[in-house]
Amino acid sequence: MSMSSPYLKWTIWVLAALFYFYEFLLRVSPSVMVPELMTSFGITASSVGILSAFYLYAYAPMQLPVGILMDRFGVKKILSIACIICGLGALLFASAHHLVVASAGRLLIGASSAFAFIAMVYVTSHWFPLKKRAFLIGVANSVAMLGASAGTGPLTVVVHHIGWRMSIILFGLIGVAMGIIVYIILRGDRHNMEVEKETSHIKTGLLENLKQVVSKKNTWVNALSALFFYMTTTAFAGLWGLSFVQLAYGVSKEIAGYAMSMVFAGWLVGGPLTGLLSDFMGKRTSTIRIGVLGALICLIPVIYFPTMSIYAVYVLLFLVGLFSSAELLSFSLAIELNSTRAKATAAAFTNFLISCGDAVVQPFVGFLLDKNWTGAFEQGIRAYGVKDYQIALTCLPITLFIAFLLLFFIKEKHSNAI
Repeated sequence: MSMSSPYLKWTIWVLAALFYFYEFLLRVSPSVMVPELMTSFGITASSVGILSAFYLYAYAPMQLPVGILMDRFGVKKILSIACIICGLGALLFASAHHLVVASAGRLLIGASSAFAFIAMVYVTSHWFPLKKRAFLIGVANSVAMLGASAGTGPLTVVVHHIGWRMSIILFGLIGVAMGIIVYIILRGDRHNMEVEKETSHIKTGLLENLKQVVSKKNTWVNALSALFFYMTTTAFAGLWGLSFVQLAYGVSKEIAGYAMSMVFAGWLVGGPLTGLLSDFMGKRTSTIRIGVLGALICLIPVIYFPTMSIYAVYVLLFLVGLFSSAELLSFSLAIELNSTRAKATAAAFTNFLISCGDAVVQPFVGFLLDKNWTGAFEQGIRAYGVKDYQIALTCLPITLFIAFLLLFFIKEKHSNAI
Protein backbone atom coordinates (compact mmCIF):
# COMPACT_ATOMS: atom_id res chain seq x y z
CA MET A 1 0.00 0.00 0.00
CA SER A 2 1.59 3.31 -1.05
CA MET A 3 1.35 6.63 0.67
CA SER A 4 -0.98 7.75 -2.11
CA SER A 5 -3.57 5.66 -0.31
CA PRO A 6 -5.79 7.96 1.77
CA TYR A 7 -6.39 5.06 4.15
CA LEU A 8 -2.71 4.70 5.02
CA LYS A 9 -2.14 8.44 5.28
CA TRP A 10 -4.95 8.81 7.74
CA THR A 11 -4.02 5.63 9.63
CA ILE A 12 -0.54 6.96 10.35
CA TRP A 13 -1.94 10.40 11.16
CA VAL A 14 -4.44 8.94 13.65
CA LEU A 15 -1.80 6.73 15.30
CA ALA A 16 0.51 9.72 15.71
CA ALA A 17 -2.42 11.74 17.08
CA LEU A 18 -3.19 9.06 19.69
CA PHE A 19 0.43 9.04 20.81
CA TYR A 20 0.34 12.85 20.96
CA PHE A 21 -2.77 12.62 23.17
CA TYR A 22 -1.05 10.09 25.43
CA GLU A 23 2.24 11.93 25.87
CA PHE A 24 0.48 15.20 26.69
CA LEU A 25 -1.52 13.48 29.42
CA LEU A 26 1.74 12.26 30.97
CA ARG A 27 3.41 15.63 30.46
CA VAL A 28 0.92 17.55 32.61
CA SER A 29 0.15 14.76 35.09
CA PRO A 30 2.45 16.13 37.87
CA SER A 31 0.19 19.18 38.16
CA VAL A 32 -2.53 17.10 39.86
CA MET A 33 -0.17 15.45 42.33
CA VAL A 34 2.08 18.25 43.60
CA PRO A 35 1.37 17.65 47.34
CA GLU A 36 1.64 13.88 46.84
CA LEU A 37 5.02 14.23 45.13
CA MET A 38 6.28 16.57 47.84
CA THR A 39 5.23 14.05 50.48
CA SER A 40 6.45 10.91 48.65
CA PHE A 41 9.92 12.28 47.94
CA GLY A 42 10.24 14.84 50.76
CA ILE A 43 10.87 17.76 48.40
CA THR A 44 10.02 21.47 48.03
CA ALA A 45 8.20 23.41 45.30
CA SER A 46 11.46 24.06 43.46
CA SER A 47 12.22 20.34 43.39
CA VAL A 48 8.72 19.51 42.12
CA GLY A 49 9.26 22.00 39.31
CA ILE A 50 12.58 20.39 38.45
CA LEU A 51 11.12 16.87 38.63
CA SER A 52 8.32 17.84 36.26
CA ALA A 53 10.81 19.60 33.98
CA PHE A 54 12.98 16.48 33.67
CA TYR A 55 10.49 15.53 30.97
CA LEU A 56 11.56 18.68 29.13
CA TYR A 57 15.28 18.18 29.77
CA ALA A 58 15.06 15.16 27.48
CA TYR A 59 12.23 16.38 25.24
CA ALA A 60 14.00 19.60 24.21
CA PRO A 61 17.37 18.23 22.98
CA MET A 62 15.63 15.31 21.28
CA GLN A 63 13.75 17.68 18.97
CA LEU A 64 16.72 18.30 16.68
CA PRO A 65 17.76 14.67 16.04
CA VAL A 66 14.10 13.67 15.73
CA GLY A 67 13.51 16.27 13.03
CA ILE A 68 16.64 15.32 11.11
CA LEU A 69 15.88 11.59 11.37
CA MET A 70 12.32 12.04 10.13
CA ASP A 71 13.48 14.15 7.21
CA ARG A 72 15.91 11.31 6.45
CA PHE A 73 14.02 8.08 7.24
CA GLY A 74 10.32 8.90 7.58
CA VAL A 75 7.96 8.42 10.48
CA LYS A 76 6.71 4.86 10.79
CA LYS A 77 9.82 2.99 11.91
CA ILE A 78 10.05 4.79 15.23
CA LEU A 79 6.44 5.29 16.38
CA SER A 80 6.03 1.90 18.04
CA ILE A 81 9.39 2.08 19.83
CA ALA A 82 8.63 5.59 21.07
CA CYS A 83 5.26 4.49 22.49
CA ILE A 84 6.81 1.54 24.33
CA ILE A 85 9.65 3.61 25.82
CA CYS A 86 7.16 6.25 26.93
CA GLY A 87 5.09 3.61 28.72
CA LEU A 88 8.18 2.11 30.36
CA GLY A 89 9.24 5.56 31.54
CA ALA A 90 5.84 6.02 33.17
CA LEU A 91 6.17 2.66 34.93
CA LEU A 92 9.63 3.62 36.21
CA PHE A 93 8.37 6.98 37.47
CA ALA A 94 5.39 5.43 39.27
CA SER A 95 7.46 2.73 40.97
CA ALA A 96 10.25 5.08 42.12
CA HIS A 97 10.94 5.67 45.80
CA HIS A 98 13.96 7.90 45.20
CA LEU A 99 13.95 11.24 43.41
CA VAL A 100 16.78 10.19 41.07
CA VAL A 101 14.80 7.18 39.82
CA ALA A 102 11.64 9.26 39.40
CA SER A 103 13.65 11.82 37.43
CA ALA A 104 14.99 9.06 35.18
CA GLY A 105 11.42 7.97 34.49
CA ARG A 106 10.44 11.51 33.50
CA LEU A 107 13.52 11.65 31.25
CA LEU A 108 12.41 8.52 29.39
CA ILE A 109 8.89 9.89 29.00
CA GLY A 110 10.25 13.16 27.62
CA ALA A 111 12.76 11.59 25.24
CA SER A 112 10.19 9.28 23.66
CA SER A 113 7.46 11.93 23.61
CA ALA A 114 9.66 14.07 21.39
CA PHE A 115 8.63 11.91 18.43
CA ALA A 116 4.89 12.58 18.76
CA PHE A 117 4.52 16.17 17.56
CA ILE A 118 7.24 16.02 14.92
CA ALA A 119 5.66 12.85 13.52
CA MET A 120 2.42 14.76 13.24
CA VAL A 121 4.10 17.69 11.47
CA TYR A 122 5.98 15.31 9.19
CA VAL A 123 2.88 13.43 8.04
CA THR A 124 0.92 16.66 7.60
CA SER A 125 3.61 18.54 5.67
CA HIS A 126 4.61 15.66 3.37
CA TRP A 127 1.30 14.02 2.48
CA PHE A 128 -1.42 16.63 2.82
CA PRO A 129 -1.91 19.77 0.69
CA LEU A 130 -0.64 23.15 1.85
CA LYS A 131 -4.13 24.63 2.16
CA LYS A 132 -4.99 22.03 4.83
CA ARG A 133 -1.69 22.15 6.72
CA ALA A 134 -2.40 24.69 9.46
CA PHE A 135 -5.88 23.23 9.96
CA LEU A 136 -4.59 19.66 10.38
CA ILE A 137 -1.84 20.76 12.75
CA GLY A 138 -4.54 22.60 14.68
CA VAL A 139 -6.69 19.47 14.83
CA ALA A 140 -3.69 17.42 15.98
CA ASN A 141 -3.02 19.93 18.70
CA SER A 142 -6.67 19.74 19.74
CA VAL A 143 -6.21 16.00 20.20
CA ALA A 144 -3.12 16.69 22.33
CA MET A 145 -4.99 19.26 24.38
CA LEU A 146 -7.74 16.71 24.94
CA GLY A 147 -5.01 14.54 26.43
CA ALA A 148 -3.80 17.44 28.56
CA SER A 149 -7.37 18.10 29.68
CA ALA A 150 -7.71 14.43 30.64
CA GLY A 151 -4.45 14.77 32.55
CA THR A 152 -5.82 17.54 34.77
CA GLY A 153 -9.49 17.40 35.81
CA PRO A 154 -10.30 13.71 35.15
CA LEU A 155 -6.89 12.51 36.34
CA THR A 156 -7.42 14.39 39.60
CA VAL A 157 -10.42 12.15 40.28
CA VAL A 158 -8.47 9.00 39.37
CA VAL A 159 -5.58 9.98 41.65
CA HIS A 160 -8.03 10.67 44.46
CA HIS A 161 -9.48 7.16 44.18
CA ILE A 162 -6.46 4.93 43.47
CA GLY A 163 -3.44 7.12 44.28
CA TRP A 164 -0.84 8.75 42.06
CA ARG A 165 1.35 5.66 41.70
CA MET A 166 -1.39 3.30 40.52
CA SER A 167 -2.73 5.99 38.18
CA ILE A 168 0.61 6.37 36.40
CA ILE A 169 1.20 2.59 36.36
CA LEU A 170 -2.13 2.22 34.55
CA PHE A 171 -1.12 4.73 31.89
CA GLY A 172 2.32 3.17 31.61
CA LEU A 173 0.75 -0.16 30.69
CA ILE A 174 -1.47 1.61 28.16
CA GLY A 175 1.63 3.10 26.51
CA VAL A 176 3.34 -0.27 26.13
CA ALA A 177 0.16 -1.78 24.68
CA MET A 178 -0.18 1.14 22.28
CA GLY A 179 3.35 0.58 20.98
CA ILE A 180 2.63 -3.08 20.30
CA ILE A 181 -0.59 -2.19 18.47
CA VAL A 182 1.21 0.40 16.32
CA TYR A 183 3.84 -2.19 15.38
CA ILE A 184 1.23 -4.79 14.42
CA ILE A 185 -0.74 -2.33 12.28
CA LEU A 186 2.24 -0.92 10.38
CA ARG A 187 4.58 -3.90 10.09
CA GLY A 188 3.03 -5.14 6.85
CA ASP A 189 3.41 -1.84 5.02
CA ARG A 190 5.78 -1.62 2.06
CA HIS A 191 6.32 2.12 2.08
CA ASN A 192 10.05 1.99 2.88
CA MET A 193 11.12 2.33 -0.76
CA GLU A 194 8.90 5.36 -1.22
CA VAL A 195 10.45 7.01 1.82
CA GLU A 196 13.92 6.36 0.42
CA LYS A 197 12.91 7.86 -2.89
CA GLU A 198 11.36 10.87 -1.26
CA THR A 199 14.32 11.59 1.00
CA SER A 200 17.28 10.38 -1.07
CA HIS A 201 18.33 13.96 -1.78
CA ILE A 202 18.99 14.43 1.94
CA LYS A 203 21.47 11.54 2.25
CA THR A 204 24.50 13.68 1.47
CA GLY A 205 23.75 16.34 4.05
CA LEU A 206 21.67 15.60 7.12
CA LEU A 207 23.08 18.60 8.97
CA GLU A 208 22.65 21.00 6.05
CA ASN A 209 18.95 21.25 6.89
CA LEU A 210 19.73 22.32 10.44
CA LYS A 211 22.39 24.76 9.26
CA GLN A 212 19.94 26.31 6.83
CA VAL A 213 17.23 26.63 9.48
CA VAL A 214 19.39 28.22 12.20
CA SER A 215 21.03 30.66 9.78
CA LYS A 216 17.76 32.55 9.29
CA LYS A 217 16.93 35.44 11.62
CA ASN A 218 13.20 34.97 11.07
CA THR A 219 13.43 31.37 12.27
CA TRP A 220 14.96 32.50 15.57
CA VAL A 221 12.54 35.37 16.16
CA ASN A 222 9.54 33.18 15.38
CA ALA A 223 10.77 30.41 17.70
CA LEU A 224 11.57 32.83 20.53
CA SER A 225 8.14 34.44 20.24
CA ALA A 226 6.53 30.99 20.42
CA LEU A 227 8.76 30.15 23.40
CA PHE A 228 7.52 33.10 25.45
CA PHE A 229 3.93 32.63 24.28
CA TYR A 230 3.73 28.99 25.37
CA MET A 231 5.19 29.58 28.85
CA THR A 232 1.75 30.48 30.20
CA THR A 233 0.31 27.12 29.20
CA THR A 234 3.22 25.03 30.44
CA ALA A 235 3.80 26.85 33.75
CA PHE A 236 0.23 27.75 34.71
CA ALA A 237 -2.01 25.06 33.22
CA GLY A 238 0.77 22.47 33.07
CA LEU A 239 1.93 22.61 36.70
CA TRP A 240 1.28 25.50 39.10
CA GLY A 241 -2.19 26.79 38.20
CA LEU A 242 -4.12 24.00 39.89
CA SER A 243 -2.55 24.61 43.30
CA PHE A 244 -2.98 28.37 42.88
CA VAL A 245 -6.67 28.20 41.94
CA GLN A 246 -7.38 25.74 44.75
CA LEU A 247 -5.80 28.11 47.28
CA ALA A 248 -6.83 31.50 45.89
CA TYR A 249 -10.45 30.63 45.14
CA GLY A 250 -11.04 28.22 48.03
CA VAL A 251 -12.19 25.27 45.91
CA SER A 252 -11.46 21.56 46.03
CA LYS A 253 -8.58 19.99 44.16
CA GLU A 254 -11.00 18.34 41.72
CA ILE A 255 -12.67 21.67 40.86
CA ALA A 256 -9.29 23.35 40.45
CA GLY A 257 -8.26 20.48 38.19
CA TYR A 258 -11.27 21.07 35.97
CA ALA A 259 -10.37 24.77 35.89
CA MET A 260 -7.03 23.79 34.36
CA SER A 261 -8.89 21.53 31.94
CA MET A 262 -10.64 24.64 30.65
CA VAL A 263 -7.31 26.00 29.39
CA PHE A 264 -6.74 22.86 27.36
CA ALA A 265 -10.38 22.85 26.23
CA GLY A 266 -9.75 26.33 24.86
CA TRP A 267 -6.73 25.01 22.99
CA LEU A 268 -8.83 22.13 21.68
CA VAL A 269 -11.43 24.47 20.20
CA GLY A 270 -9.01 27.19 19.16
CA GLY A 271 -6.46 25.05 17.33
CA PRO A 272 -8.54 24.29 14.23
CA LEU A 273 -10.21 27.73 14.28
CA THR A 274 -6.97 29.70 14.29
CA GLY A 275 -5.59 27.39 11.61
CA LEU A 276 -8.61 27.96 9.37
CA LEU A 277 -8.52 31.71 9.97
CA SER A 278 -4.84 32.01 9.18
CA ASP A 279 -5.10 29.74 6.10
CA PHE A 280 -7.98 31.90 4.85
CA MET A 281 -6.07 35.15 5.45
CA GLY A 282 -2.81 33.78 4.05
CA LYS A 283 -0.94 35.30 7.00
CA ARG A 284 0.19 34.01 10.37
CA THR A 285 1.65 36.81 12.51
CA SER A 286 -1.50 38.94 12.69
CA THR A 287 -3.48 36.00 14.08
CA ILE A 288 -0.72 35.17 16.57
CA ARG A 289 -0.61 38.79 17.81
CA ILE A 290 -4.36 38.71 18.49
CA GLY A 291 -3.88 35.45 20.38
CA VAL A 292 -1.06 36.77 22.58
CA LEU A 293 -2.97 39.93 23.45
CA GLY A 294 -6.18 38.03 24.22
CA ALA A 295 -4.37 35.52 26.45
CA LEU A 296 -2.68 38.35 28.35
CA ILE A 297 -5.94 40.23 28.96
CA CYS A 298 -7.72 37.09 30.20
CA LEU A 299 -4.88 35.80 32.40
CA ILE A 300 -4.31 38.97 34.44
CA PRO A 301 -7.65 38.97 36.34
CA VAL A 302 -7.33 35.26 37.15
CA ILE A 303 -3.99 35.83 38.87
CA TYR A 304 -4.52 39.21 40.52
CA PHE A 305 -8.26 39.41 41.28
CA PRO A 306 -9.16 36.17 43.10
CA THR A 307 -12.58 37.44 44.18
CA MET A 308 -14.42 36.18 41.10
CA SER A 309 -16.68 33.15 41.10
CA ILE A 310 -15.12 29.90 39.97
CA TYR A 311 -17.42 29.98 36.93
CA ALA A 312 -15.89 33.27 35.82
CA VAL A 313 -12.48 31.65 36.25
CA TYR A 314 -13.62 28.76 34.04
CA VAL A 315 -14.63 31.19 31.29
CA LEU A 316 -11.44 33.24 31.50
CA LEU A 317 -9.20 30.19 31.49
CA PHE A 318 -11.07 28.76 28.51
CA LEU A 319 -10.38 32.03 26.70
CA VAL A 320 -6.72 31.91 27.76
CA GLY A 321 -6.48 28.52 26.06
CA LEU A 322 -8.49 29.63 23.03
CA PHE A 323 -6.24 32.64 22.41
CA SER A 324 -3.08 30.69 23.26
CA SER A 325 -3.83 28.15 20.53
CA ALA A 326 -2.65 30.76 18.04
CA GLU A 327 0.87 29.74 19.13
CA LEU A 328 0.47 26.70 16.86
CA LEU A 329 0.75 28.96 13.84
CA SER A 330 4.41 29.43 14.73
CA PHE A 331 5.02 25.92 13.39
CA SER A 332 3.27 26.60 10.09
CA LEU A 333 5.27 29.82 9.90
CA ALA A 334 8.53 27.98 10.64
CA ILE A 335 7.82 25.55 7.79
CA GLU A 336 6.99 28.37 5.38
CA LEU A 337 10.11 30.35 6.28
CA ASN A 338 12.35 27.44 5.26
CA SER A 339 12.87 25.19 2.25
CA THR A 340 10.80 22.12 1.44
CA ARG A 341 13.52 19.64 2.38
CA ALA A 342 13.87 21.12 5.88
CA LYS A 343 10.20 21.06 6.92
CA ALA A 344 10.52 18.69 9.86
CA THR A 345 13.84 20.20 10.92
CA ALA A 346 12.34 23.71 11.00
CA ALA A 347 9.39 22.54 13.09
CA ALA A 348 11.72 20.55 15.35
CA PHE A 349 14.03 23.52 15.93
CA THR A 350 11.04 25.68 16.87
CA ASN A 351 9.76 23.01 19.23
CA PHE A 352 13.30 22.66 20.65
CA LEU A 353 13.48 26.31 21.69
CA ILE A 354 9.93 26.24 23.08
CA SER A 355 10.82 23.18 25.16
CA CYS A 356 13.98 24.87 26.46
CA GLY A 357 11.81 27.73 27.69
CA ASP A 358 9.38 25.29 29.29
CA ALA A 359 12.24 23.52 31.07
CA VAL A 360 13.27 26.84 32.61
CA VAL A 361 9.91 28.38 33.52
CA GLN A 362 8.42 25.46 35.49
CA PRO A 363 11.25 25.26 38.06
CA PHE A 364 11.65 29.06 37.95
CA VAL A 365 8.10 29.54 39.27
CA GLY A 366 8.87 26.96 41.95
CA PHE A 367 12.06 28.85 42.82
CA LEU A 368 10.10 32.09 43.21
CA LEU A 369 7.60 30.30 45.46
CA ASP A 370 10.40 29.04 47.71
CA LYS A 371 12.09 32.45 47.70
CA ASN A 372 8.90 34.12 48.99
CA TRP A 373 7.96 31.28 51.35
CA THR A 374 7.06 32.55 54.83
CA GLY A 375 8.20 29.43 56.68
CA ALA A 376 4.74 27.89 57.12
CA PHE A 377 4.17 24.13 57.01
CA GLU A 378 0.99 22.14 56.47
CA GLN A 379 0.84 18.38 56.95
CA GLY A 380 4.63 18.22 56.94
CA ILE A 381 5.22 20.07 53.65
CA ARG A 382 5.81 23.71 52.80
CA ALA A 383 2.66 25.84 52.60
CA TYR A 384 2.54 28.81 50.22
CA GLY A 385 0.16 31.77 50.39
CA VAL A 386 -1.88 33.43 47.65
CA LYS A 387 0.53 36.38 47.51
CA ASP A 388 3.46 33.98 47.12
CA TYR A 389 1.78 32.49 44.06
CA GLN A 390 0.88 35.90 42.64
CA ILE A 391 4.48 37.07 42.87
CA ALA A 392 5.79 33.85 41.33
CA LEU A 393 3.23 33.87 38.49
CA THR A 394 3.95 37.51 37.58
CA CYS A 395 6.60 36.24 35.18
CA LEU A 396 3.85 34.90 32.89
CA PRO A 397 2.21 38.20 31.86
CA ILE A 398 5.74 39.49 31.27
CA THR A 399 6.57 36.62 28.92
CA LEU A 400 3.35 37.19 26.98
CA PHE A 401 4.25 40.85 26.50
CA ILE A 402 7.71 39.87 25.23
CA ALA A 403 6.13 37.43 22.76
CA PHE A 404 3.84 40.20 21.50
CA LEU A 405 6.78 42.54 20.85
CA LEU A 406 8.87 39.91 19.07
CA LEU A 407 6.13 39.25 16.52
CA PHE A 408 6.68 42.68 14.99
CA PHE A 409 10.20 41.66 13.94
CA ILE A 410 9.15 38.70 11.79
CA LYS A 411 9.19 39.24 8.03
CA GLU A 412 6.44 36.90 6.97
CA LYS A 413 5.87 35.32 3.59
CA HIS A 414 2.27 35.00 2.46
CA SER A 415 1.39 31.34 2.87
CA ASN A 416 -0.69 31.29 -0.31
CA ALA A 417 2.39 32.25 -2.21
CA ILE A 418 4.57 29.48 -0.93
